[in-house]
Amino acid sequence: MLISYTEQVEKISSERDEAIRTKSQISRTREASAMGKFSVATRKNRELTERLGESVKYATITAVKNATGKEYKFAPLRRWCRENKVKAKEVPDIRYGQVKSWPAESWLQVYGINLKSLFANSQSIH
Repeated sequence: MLISYTEQVEKISSERDEAIRTKSQISRTREASAMGKFSVATRKNRELTERLGESVKYATITAVKNATGKEYKFAPLRRWCRENKVKAKEVPDIRYGQVKSWPAESWLQVYGINLKSLFANSQSIH
C-alpha cells in the first residue's frame, strides 16, 4: 500500500511539473508573439510617419508650419538640396496628391529648425 501511495505521489508530482513546464512554455510563446506584433506595429507606425513627412529625418512644409505656426518657402530648401546633392522625398498629400518632404539637414541649415526637437513629442508615441 505504501508503494502504491508513493507511486501515486510521484505520478501526481510528475504531472504537476509537466503542467508547469507547459504553462511556462505557453506564456513565453504568447509573450514572444505579442512582442513580435508590437514590433511590427511600431515599424509600420514609423514608416507611415515617415511617409507623411512628419519625422525627424524629413518633413513637409505643411508639417513644419503646423508645428511652428510660421510660413516657409520651398525654394530655399530646394536650392540647398541642389547645392548639396540631396534629394527630397515625395510623400502623399490629400490636397495635392504628392508633395516634397525636405531633409532634416536642409531645415536646419536654411531655417534653423531642428526636426528632432520639433517633432520630439510626436515621436515619443511612435
